[in-house]
Amino acid sequence: MKTLDYRDVPGSWAICFQNDCPLCGHCLRHTAALLAPADLTHHATVLPAARKDGECCLFVSAEPVSIARGMKNLLTGFTPELAMQLRHELYDIFGSCPQFYRYRAGRFPVTPEQQKQVAALFLRHGITTEPHYDQTTIEYYFPSEQK
Repeated sequence: MKTLDYRDVPGSWAICFQNDCPLCGHCLRHTAALLAPADLTHHATVLPAARKDGECCLFVSAEPVSIARGMKNLLTGFTPELAMQLRHELYDIFGSCPQFYRYRAGRFPVTPEQQKQVAALFLRHGITTEPHYDQTTIEYYFPSEQK
């Protein structure tokens, strides 16, 4: 796995300079701030109001996670009826039919949360094999700011 570099941080993703935060040693936002170049003049930043009672509503673990890309063979081997049922339920997980096909083609990464939802979907239908993705890598995960 490659080492985290400031250039890996999405430009609009808030970073955190709060060195007094009890979570800063395990937070990707703080790690990203520590990697910021010395000549950085502006960037989206986590404000102190995000912290309350030792918690932070914008905390993101600095641990690398499994990111999947592509699902071209995800439904291979199932009956056509089951594959159709799964596909329709996958539309809900990924937001819509067109969006599902973008994830399927590998245009967007399948997040750890989405991977858990797909695995749970399989289990609900009695499928005990793990979902198969075209590619899986271990990397830092920068979730969207929407909460």
